[in-house]
Amino acid sequence: MALLVGAATALALTGFSVMGIGQSTCSVTAGTGAPDALFNANYTDNGPGAGNEPSGAPGWTGGDSTYSIQLPDGDTAFFFSDSYIGQSPTVSGDGTATTNANGLRTRVVNCGSPYCNPPTNLYRAHNSIVIQSASTGKLTTLTGPIDSYGYSTSFFKPANSNHYFWMGDSVVIQINSGGTKKLYTLLQEWDSSWNFYGTSIAQLSINGSSLSIDSITPLTNDPSGDPVHWGAAAWVDGGYGNYYLYIYGIEDYKPDPVNHPFEIYRFPHAALVNPALGLTGVANMNNWLFYNIAANAFIAGESNSSRIIGDAGDPNNANDSIGEEFSLKRIQSNVGYTYLLVSQDSNPNLYVNQSTGVSTANHIVVYSSCGAGGPFSAQQVVYTTPQTGATTVPGMTSGQSLNGQLWMYNPHAHPQFDSNGKLLISYDINSTNSGDLIYADAYRPYFIRVAIPGLK
Repeated sequence: MALLVGAATALALTGFSVMGIGQSTCSVTAGTGAPDALFNANYTDNGPGAGNEPSGAPGWTGGDSTYSIQLPDGDTAFFFSDSYIGQSPTVSGDGTATTNANGLRTRVVNCGSPYCNPPTNLYRAHNSIVIQSASTGKLTTLTGPIDSYGYSTSFFKPANSNHYFWMGDSVVIQINSGGTKKLYTLLQEWDSSWNFYGTSIAQLSINGSSLSIDSITPLTNDPSGDPVHWGAAAWVDGGYGNYYLYIYGIEDYKPDPVNHPFEIYRFPHAALVNPALGLTGVANMNNWLFYNIAANAFIAGESNSSRIIGDAGDPNNANDSIGEEFSLKRIQSNVGYTYLLVSQDSNPNLYVNQSTGVSTANHIVVYSSCGAGGPFSAQQVVYTTPQTGATTVPGMTSGQSLNGQLWMYNPHAHPQFDSNGKLLISYDINSTNSGDLIYADAYRPYFIRVAIPGLK
Protein backbone atom coordinates (compact mmCIF):
# COMPACT_ATOMS: atom_id res chain seq x y z
CA MET A 1 0.00 0.00 0.00
CA ALA A 2 1.25 3.47 -0.80
CA LEU A 3 2.17 5.82 2.04
CA LEU A 4 1.89 9.59 1.56
CA VAL A 5 3.47 11.73 4.26
CA GLY A 6 2.85 15.44 4.83
CA ALA A 7 5.91 17.63 5.25
CA ALA A 8 5.41 18.15 8.98
CA THR A 9 5.00 14.45 9.58
CA ALA A 10 7.78 13.24 7.31
CA LEU A 11 10.48 14.24 9.79
CA ALA A 12 8.80 12.29 12.59
CA LEU A 13 8.41 9.23 10.36
CA THR A 14 11.90 9.18 8.87
CA GLY A 15 12.68 5.63 7.76
CA PHE A 16 9.09 4.54 8.39
CA SER A 17 7.44 2.88 5.40
CA VAL A 18 4.59 0.53 4.65
CA MET A 19 5.07 -2.59 2.56
CA GLY A 20 2.65 -2.97 -0.31
CA ILE A 21 0.57 -6.14 -0.67
CA GLY A 22 -1.28 -7.20 -3.80
CA GLN A 23 -4.88 -6.03 -3.64
CA SER A 24 -6.57 -9.04 -5.25
CA THR A 25 -5.50 -12.04 -3.19
CA CYS A 26 -6.49 -11.34 0.42
CA SER A 27 -10.24 -11.92 0.68
CA VAL A 28 -11.15 -14.86 2.90
CA THR A 29 -14.29 -16.96 2.81
CA ALA A 30 -15.26 -17.67 6.38
CA GLY A 31 -17.57 -20.45 7.51
CA THR A 32 -20.60 -20.29 9.76
CA GLY A 33 -19.79 -19.88 13.44
CA ALA A 34 -20.73 -22.26 16.22
CA PRO A 35 -20.68 -21.81 20.03
CA ASP A 36 -17.40 -22.58 21.80
CA ALA A 37 -18.34 -24.64 24.87
CA LEU A 38 -15.01 -24.24 26.67
CA PHE A 39 -14.86 -20.45 26.60
CA ASN A 40 -18.57 -20.11 27.32
CA ALA A 41 -18.03 -22.23 30.43
CA ASN A 42 -14.87 -20.36 31.47
CA TYR A 43 -16.67 -17.01 31.51
CA THR A 44 -19.67 -18.03 33.58
CA ASP A 45 -17.90 -18.00 36.93
CA ASN A 46 -20.04 -17.03 39.92
CA GLY A 47 -17.23 -15.48 41.96
CA PRO A 48 -13.99 -16.18 43.81
CA GLY A 49 -13.44 -19.87 44.52
CA ALA A 50 -16.53 -20.90 42.53
CA GLY A 51 -14.86 -21.91 39.28
CA ASN A 52 -11.69 -20.80 37.52
CA GLU A 53 -10.98 -17.92 39.90
CA PRO A 54 -9.19 -18.47 43.22
CA SER A 55 -10.69 -17.56 46.56
CA GLY A 56 -9.04 -14.84 48.61
CA ALA A 57 -9.16 -12.18 45.88
CA PRO A 58 -11.84 -10.36 43.86
CA GLY A 59 -13.33 -12.36 40.98
CA TRP A 60 -14.99 -11.18 37.75
CA THR A 61 -18.56 -12.42 37.15
CA GLY A 62 -19.74 -10.33 34.20
CA GLY A 63 -18.88 -7.45 31.90
CA ASP A 64 -18.81 -6.17 28.35
CA SER A 65 -16.29 -5.01 25.71
CA THR A 66 -14.20 -8.24 25.99
CA TYR A 67 -11.03 -7.02 24.29
CA SER A 68 -7.98 -9.26 24.66
CA ILE A 69 -4.22 -9.22 24.10
CA GLN A 70 -1.67 -12.00 24.46
CA LEU A 71 1.06 -11.04 26.92
CA PRO A 72 4.75 -11.82 26.32
CA ASP A 73 4.64 -14.84 28.67
CA GLY A 74 1.79 -16.44 26.67
CA ASP A 75 -1.02 -15.58 29.09
CA THR A 76 -3.92 -13.44 27.82
CA ALA A 77 -5.32 -10.26 29.34
CA PHE A 78 -9.06 -9.76 28.78
CA PHE A 79 -10.26 -6.16 29.18
CA PHE A 80 -13.83 -5.52 30.23
CA SER A 81 -15.80 -2.30 30.53
CA ASP A 82 -18.65 -2.10 33.11
CA SER A 83 -17.87 -5.11 35.32
CA TYR A 84 -19.44 -7.19 38.04
CA ILE A 85 -16.90 -8.22 40.68
CA GLY A 86 -17.47 -10.78 43.42
CA GLN A 87 -15.58 -10.04 46.62
CA SER A 88 -13.74 -12.54 48.80
CA PRO A 89 -15.29 -12.95 51.27
CA THR A 90 -18.62 -11.96 49.69
CA VAL A 91 -19.95 -8.49 50.50
CA SER A 92 -23.71 -7.94 50.46
CA GLY A 93 -24.82 -6.65 47.07
CA ASP A 94 -21.54 -7.30 45.27
CA GLY A 95 -21.27 -9.04 41.90
CA THR A 96 -21.30 -12.59 43.26
CA ALA A 97 -23.78 -14.89 41.51
CA THR A 98 -25.41 -18.11 42.67
CA THR A 99 -26.87 -20.93 40.59
CA ASN A 100 -30.15 -22.61 41.55
CA ALA A 101 -31.20 -26.19 40.86
CA ASN A 102 -32.51 -25.23 37.41
CA GLY A 103 -29.25 -23.55 36.41
CA LEU A 104 -30.52 -19.96 36.77
CA ARG A 105 -27.66 -17.66 37.80
CA THR A 106 -28.71 -14.62 39.85
CA ARG A 107 -27.22 -11.80 41.91
CA VAL A 108 -28.63 -10.23 45.08
CA VAL A 109 -30.50 -6.95 44.56
CA ASN A 110 -28.44 -3.94 45.65
CA CYS A 111 -30.67 -1.13 44.31
CA GLY A 112 -34.40 -0.93 44.95
CA SER A 113 -37.29 1.48 44.50
CA PRO A 114 -37.46 4.41 43.95
CA TYR A 115 -33.95 4.58 42.44
CA CYS A 116 -34.16 1.26 40.64
CA ASN A 117 -37.54 0.12 39.41
CA PRO A 118 -37.60 -2.79 38.92
CA PRO A 119 -34.99 -3.56 41.59
CA THR A 120 -31.65 -4.73 40.25
CA ASN A 121 -27.97 -5.32 40.98
CA LEU A 122 -25.74 -2.45 39.75
CA TYR A 123 -22.06 -2.97 38.89
CA ARG A 124 -19.47 -0.98 40.84
CA ALA A 125 -16.48 -1.03 38.45
CA HIS A 126 -16.50 0.62 35.01
CA ASN A 127 -13.58 -1.53 33.88
CA SER A 128 -11.51 -4.52 34.93
CA ILE A 129 -8.86 -6.92 33.60
CA VAL A 130 -8.97 -10.71 33.74
CA ILE A 131 -5.71 -12.62 33.14
CA GLN A 132 -6.23 -16.10 31.70
CA SER A 133 -3.33 -18.47 32.32
CA ALA A 134 -2.06 -20.17 29.17
CA SER A 135 -0.97 -23.24 31.14
CA THR A 136 -3.90 -23.78 33.52
CA GLY A 137 -6.79 -21.70 32.18
CA LYS A 138 -7.21 -20.15 35.62
CA LEU A 139 -8.43 -16.56 35.82
CA THR A 140 -7.00 -13.71 37.90
CA THR A 141 -9.02 -10.50 38.21
CA LEU A 142 -7.39 -7.06 38.39
CA THR A 143 -9.41 -4.11 39.68
CA GLY A 144 -8.85 -0.83 41.46
CA PRO A 145 -8.77 -0.47 45.26
CA ILE A 146 -11.61 -1.60 47.52
CA ASP A 147 -13.90 1.33 48.38
CA SER A 148 -15.34 2.17 51.79
CA TYR A 149 -18.31 -0.16 51.15
CA GLY A 150 -16.06 -3.14 50.48
CA TYR A 151 -16.50 -3.17 46.68
CA SER A 152 -13.76 -3.35 44.05
CA THR A 153 -13.42 -0.20 41.94
CA SER A 154 -12.33 0.45 38.35
CA PHE A 155 -8.76 -0.51 37.38
CA PHE A 156 -8.45 2.62 35.18
CA LYS A 157 -9.76 5.97 36.45
CA PRO A 158 -9.74 9.40 34.71
CA ALA A 159 -8.64 12.56 36.50
CA ASN A 160 -12.25 13.78 36.63
CA SER A 161 -13.96 11.64 39.26
CA ASN A 162 -17.36 12.26 37.62
CA HIS A 163 -16.17 10.54 34.45
CA TYR A 164 -15.15 6.97 33.75
CA PHE A 165 -13.11 4.99 31.25
CA TRP A 166 -14.59 2.39 28.94
CA MET A 167 -12.14 0.05 27.30
CA GLY A 168 -10.51 0.31 23.92
CA ASP A 169 -8.01 -2.07 22.36
CA SER A 170 -4.45 -2.82 23.54
CA VAL A 171 -1.07 -3.54 21.93
CA VAL A 172 2.30 -4.73 23.25
CA ILE A 173 5.15 -2.37 22.29
CA GLN A 174 8.89 -2.95 22.73
CA ILE A 175 10.16 0.47 23.82
CA ASN A 176 13.96 0.05 23.79
CA SER A 177 16.79 -2.04 22.39
CA GLY A 178 17.07 -3.84 25.71
CA GLY A 179 13.80 -5.65 25.03
CA THR A 180 11.59 -3.83 27.55
CA LYS A 181 7.94 -4.25 26.56
CA LYS A 182 5.02 -2.12 27.64
CA LEU A 183 1.31 -2.47 27.14
CA TYR A 184 -0.46 0.47 25.49
CA THR A 185 -4.17 0.38 26.33
CA LEU A 186 -6.61 2.81 24.72
CA LEU A 187 -9.24 4.26 27.05
CA GLN A 188 -12.37 6.21 26.09
CA GLU A 189 -13.62 8.77 28.61
CA TRP A 190 -17.38 9.20 29.14
CA ASP A 191 -19.86 10.54 31.67
CA SER A 192 -23.18 9.12 32.83
CA SER A 193 -25.07 11.17 30.22
CA TRP A 194 -23.17 9.46 27.37
CA ASN A 195 -21.01 12.50 26.61
CA PHE A 196 -17.62 11.61 25.14
CA TYR A 197 -14.52 13.45 26.41
CA GLY A 198 -11.75 11.92 24.32
CA THR A 199 -9.31 9.04 24.31
CA SER A 200 -6.24 8.40 26.46
CA ILE A 201 -3.42 5.88 26.22
CA ALA A 202 -2.50 4.01 29.39
CA GLN A 203 1.04 2.64 29.53
CA LEU A 204 1.28 -0.49 31.68
CA SER A 205 4.34 -2.31 32.94
CA ILE A 206 4.32 -6.06 32.32
CA ASN A 207 5.87 -8.33 34.93
CA GLY A 208 4.91 -11.83 33.90
CA SER A 209 1.13 -11.69 34.10
CA SER A 210 1.14 -8.80 36.54
CA LEU A 211 0.12 -5.43 35.09
CA SER A 212 0.58 -2.02 36.71
CA ILE A 213 -0.19 1.47 35.38
CA ASP A 214 2.82 3.67 34.61
CA SER A 215 0.83 6.61 33.22
CA ILE A 216 -2.36 7.66 31.47
CA THR A 217 -1.79 10.15 28.64
CA PRO A 218 -4.69 11.90 26.85
CA LEU A 219 -4.51 12.27 23.08
CA THR A 220 -3.41 15.77 22.14
CA ASN A 221 -4.21 17.89 19.07
CA ASP A 222 -7.44 16.03 18.37
CA PRO A 223 -9.27 18.62 16.26
CA SER A 224 -12.35 20.22 17.80
CA GLY A 225 -15.47 18.53 16.55
CA ASP A 226 -13.70 15.32 15.57
CA PRO A 227 -16.60 12.87 15.10
CA VAL A 228 -14.42 9.79 15.62
CA HIS A 229 -14.03 7.96 18.95
CA TRP A 230 -10.45 6.71 18.59
CA GLY A 231 -9.31 3.47 20.21
CA ALA A 232 -12.06 1.09 19.12
CA ALA A 233 -9.39 -1.22 17.67
CA ALA A 234 -5.59 -1.30 17.38
CA TRP A 235 -2.95 -3.37 15.68
CA VAL A 236 0.86 -3.45 15.53
CA ASP A 237 2.80 -4.64 12.49
CA GLY A 238 6.56 -5.11 12.38
CA GLY A 239 9.06 -5.21 15.21
CA TYR A 240 11.27 -2.93 17.27
CA GLY A 241 12.84 -0.26 15.07
CA ASN A 242 10.35 -0.88 12.27
CA TYR A 243 6.94 -0.73 13.92
CA TYR A 244 3.64 0.35 12.39
CA LEU A 245 0.98 1.15 15.00
CA TYR A 246 -2.54 1.34 13.60
CA ILE A 247 -5.23 2.96 15.74
CA TYR A 248 -8.86 2.69 14.67
CA GLY A 249 -11.87 4.72 15.67
CA ILE A 250 -15.61 4.74 15.15
CA GLU A 251 -17.72 7.61 13.85
CA ASP A 252 -21.29 7.84 15.14
CA TYR A 253 -23.29 9.54 12.38
CA LYS A 254 -26.88 10.73 12.87
CA PRO A 255 -28.40 12.02 9.61
CA ASP A 256 -31.37 13.63 11.42
CA PRO A 257 -30.74 13.65 15.19
CA VAL A 258 -33.80 15.76 16.01
CA ASN A 259 -36.47 13.78 14.17
CA HIS A 260 -34.73 10.39 14.11
CA PRO A 261 -32.47 10.20 17.20
CA PHE A 262 -32.12 6.41 16.95
CA GLU A 263 -30.97 6.41 13.33
CA ILE A 264 -27.24 6.04 14.02
CA TYR A 265 -24.74 4.79 11.47
CA ARG A 266 -21.33 3.70 12.72
CA PHE A 267 -18.34 3.95 10.39
CA PRO A 268 -14.74 2.87 11.17
CA HIS A 269 -11.68 5.05 10.52
CA ALA A 270 -7.98 4.13 10.49
CA ALA A 271 -4.84 6.02 11.54
CA LEU A 272 -1.12 5.22 11.57
CA VAL A 273 1.64 6.41 13.91
CA ASN A 274 5.28 5.50 14.57
CA PRO A 275 5.85 3.97 18.05
CA ALA A 276 9.49 5.13 17.92
CA LEU A 277 8.14 8.59 18.81
CA GLY A 278 7.52 7.34 22.36
CA LEU A 279 4.28 7.56 24.29
CA THR A 280 3.99 11.36 24.16
CA GLY A 281 4.67 11.35 20.43
CA VAL A 282 2.21 8.53 19.81
CA ALA A 283 -0.48 10.42 21.76
CA ASN A 284 0.09 13.58 19.68
CA MET A 285 -2.34 13.34 16.77
CA ASN A 286 -0.23 15.77 14.76
CA ASN A 287 2.05 12.77 14.24
CA TRP A 288 -0.74 10.54 12.92
CA LEU A 289 -1.51 9.67 9.33
CA PHE A 290 -5.11 8.94 8.39
CA TYR A 291 -6.41 6.52 5.79
CA ASN A 292 -8.04 8.27 2.86
CA ILE A 293 -10.18 6.12 0.58
CA ALA A 294 -9.75 8.34 -2.49
CA ALA A 295 -5.94 8.30 -2.21
CA ASN A 296 -5.90 4.66 -1.04
CA ALA A 297 -3.18 5.76 1.37
CA PHE A 298 -2.47 7.08 4.85
CA ILE A 299 -1.95 10.86 4.67
CA ALA A 300 -1.49 13.73 7.12
CA GLY A 301 -4.42 15.69 8.52
CA GLU A 302 -7.38 14.33 10.46
CA SER A 303 -9.70 16.11 8.04
CA ASN A 304 -8.49 13.63 5.39
CA SER A 305 -9.71 10.62 7.40
CA SER A 306 -12.19 8.47 5.48
CA ARG A 307 -14.72 5.88 6.52
CA ILE A 308 -12.85 2.66 5.74
CA ILE A 309 -16.19 0.83 5.54
CA GLY A 310 -19.49 2.51 4.68
CA ASP A 311 -18.08 5.48 2.74
CA ALA A 312 -20.18 6.49 -0.25
CA GLY A 313 -17.15 5.72 -2.41
CA ASP A 314 -16.54 2.31 -0.88
CA PRO A 315 -16.52 -0.13 -3.82
CA ASN A 316 -17.93 -3.06 -1.83
CA ASN A 317 -19.63 -1.75 1.29
CA ALA A 318 -21.09 1.68 0.62
CA ASN A 319 -23.32 2.77 3.52
CA ASP A 320 -22.60 -0.32 5.64
CA SER A 321 -22.79 0.32 9.38
CA ILE A 322 -20.81 -1.69 11.96
CA GLY A 323 -20.62 -1.78 15.78
CA GLU A 324 -19.32 0.78 18.27
CA GLU A 325 -16.46 -1.64 19.03
CA PHE A 326 -14.77 -3.98 16.57
CA SER A 327 -11.54 -5.90 15.95
CA LEU A 328 -8.98 -5.42 13.21
CA LYS A 329 -6.29 -8.11 13.26
CA ARG A 330 -3.88 -9.51 10.70
CA ILE A 331 -4.30 -13.24 10.19
CA GLN A 332 -2.65 -15.83 7.94
CA SER A 333 -4.78 -18.26 5.94
CA ASN A 334 -4.70 -20.03 2.59
CA VAL A 335 -4.77 -16.66 0.80
CA GLY A 336 -1.75 -15.34 2.70
CA TYR A 337 -1.82 -12.45 5.15
CA THR A 338 -5.18 -10.74 5.55
CA TYR A 339 -6.43 -7.85 7.63
CA LEU A 340 -9.69 -9.16 9.10
CA LEU A 341 -12.26 -6.78 10.55
CA VAL A 342 -14.80 -8.42 12.88
CA SER A 343 -17.94 -6.58 13.96
CA GLN A 344 -21.72 -6.62 13.63
CA ASP A 345 -24.18 -5.35 11.06
CA SER A 346 -25.77 -2.38 12.84
CA ASN A 347 -27.75 -0.82 9.97
CA PRO A 348 -30.38 1.20 11.88
CA ASN A 349 -32.94 0.89 9.09
CA LEU A 350 -32.81 -2.90 9.41
CA TYR A 351 -32.33 -3.49 13.11
CA VAL A 352 -33.37 -0.49 15.22
CA ASN A 353 -36.89 0.39 16.32
CA GLN A 354 -36.99 4.11 15.54
CA SER A 355 -39.59 4.74 18.24
CA THR A 356 -37.80 3.02 21.13
CA GLY A 357 -34.18 2.62 20.01
CA VAL A 358 -34.27 -1.11 20.75
CA SER A 359 -31.79 -3.01 18.59
CA THR A 360 -32.53 -6.39 17.06
CA ALA A 361 -29.09 -6.66 15.40
CA ASN A 362 -28.17 -10.35 15.29
CA HIS A 363 -25.51 -10.72 12.59
CA ILE A 364 -21.80 -11.01 13.35
CA VAL A 365 -19.89 -10.07 10.21
CA VAL A 366 -16.34 -10.06 8.84
CA TYR A 367 -14.56 -8.01 6.19
CA SER A 368 -11.10 -8.77 4.76
CA SER A 369 -8.45 -6.66 3.06
CA CYS A 370 -4.85 -6.70 1.86
CA GLY A 371 -4.22 -3.41 3.65
CA ALA A 372 -4.75 -2.13 7.16
CA GLY A 373 -7.01 0.62 5.83
CA GLY A 374 -8.75 -1.21 3.02
CA PRO A 375 -10.33 -1.50 0.58
CA PHE A 376 -12.30 -4.28 2.26
CA SER A 377 -14.14 -7.17 0.67
CA ALA A 378 -17.92 -7.33 0.83
CA GLN A 379 -19.47 -8.11 4.21
CA GLN A 380 -19.79 -11.79 5.17
CA VAL A 381 -22.29 -12.87 7.83
CA VAL A 382 -20.66 -15.60 9.94
CA TYR A 383 -23.13 -16.00 12.81
CA THR A 384 -26.68 -15.15 13.81
CA THR A 385 -26.88 -14.64 17.57
CA PRO A 386 -29.71 -16.68 19.11
CA GLN A 387 -29.87 -14.46 22.21
CA THR A 388 -30.99 -11.35 20.30
CA GLY A 389 -34.60 -10.57 21.16
CA ALA A 390 -34.84 -13.37 23.75
CA THR A 391 -36.95 -12.77 26.86
CA THR A 392 -35.49 -15.61 28.94
CA VAL A 393 -32.05 -16.78 30.05
CA PRO A 394 -30.85 -20.33 30.80
CA GLY A 395 -32.46 -21.79 33.91
CA MET A 396 -35.75 -19.90 33.76
CA THR A 397 -38.80 -22.09 34.16
CA SER A 398 -42.19 -21.83 32.52
CA GLY A 399 -43.78 -18.55 33.53
CA GLN A 400 -40.48 -16.78 34.20
CA SER A 401 -39.25 -14.08 31.85
CA LEU A 402 -37.06 -11.02 31.69
CA ASN A 403 -38.41 -7.51 32.15
CA GLY A 404 -37.00 -6.58 28.75
CA GLN A 405 -35.31 -8.40 25.91
CA LEU A 406 -31.69 -9.27 25.15
CA TRP A 407 -29.54 -7.49 22.57
CA MET A 408 -26.09 -8.16 21.12
CA TYR A 409 -23.08 -5.88 20.64
CA ASN A 410 -19.24 -5.62 20.60
CA PRO A 411 -18.00 -8.65 18.63
CA HIS A 412 -14.21 -9.10 18.96
CA ALA A 413 -11.68 -11.54 17.52
CA HIS A 414 -9.11 -13.34 19.70
CA PRO A 415 -6.61 -14.83 17.22
CA GLN A 416 -4.20 -16.00 19.93
CA PHE A 417 -6.73 -18.78 20.53
CA ASP A 418 -6.93 -19.99 16.92
CA SER A 419 -7.44 -23.75 16.90
CA ASN A 420 -7.96 -26.30 14.11
CA GLY A 421 -8.42 -23.56 11.53
CA LYS A 422 -11.08 -21.76 13.57
CA LEU A 423 -11.04 -18.19 14.86
CA LEU A 424 -12.39 -17.42 18.34
CA ILE A 425 -14.87 -14.51 18.40
CA SER A 426 -16.70 -13.07 21.40
CA TYR A 427 -19.83 -10.94 21.53
CA ASP A 428 -21.61 -9.27 24.43
CA ILE A 429 -25.20 -9.65 25.59
CA ASN A 430 -27.21 -7.09 27.57
CA SER A 431 -30.87 -6.39 28.30
CA THR A 432 -33.12 -3.48 27.36
CA ASN A 433 -34.26 -3.36 31.02
CA SER A 434 -31.75 -2.78 33.83
CA GLY A 435 -33.87 -4.91 36.16
CA ASP A 436 -32.62 -7.95 34.26
CA LEU A 437 -29.04 -7.39 35.42
CA ILE A 438 -29.75 -9.54 38.47
CA TYR A 439 -29.44 -12.43 35.97
CA ALA A 440 -25.77 -13.16 35.32
CA ASP A 441 -26.42 -14.68 31.89
CA ALA A 442 -28.18 -11.50 30.71
CA TYR A 443 -24.91 -9.55 30.89
CA ARG A 444 -21.77 -11.36 29.82
CA PRO A 445 -19.73 -12.36 26.76
CA TYR A 446 -20.55 -15.37 24.63
CA PHE A 447 -17.99 -17.11 22.39
CA ILE A 448 -18.10 -18.76 18.98
CA ARG A 449 -15.62 -20.41 16.58
CA VAL A 450 -15.55 -19.48 12.90
CA ALA A 451 -13.71 -21.65 10.38
CA ILE A 452 -11.37 -19.87 7.97
CA PRO A 453 -9.73 -22.11 5.34
CA GLY A 454 -6.01 -22.49 6.02
CA LEU A 455 -6.08 -20.35 9.19
CA LYS A 456 -2.69 -20.53 10.95
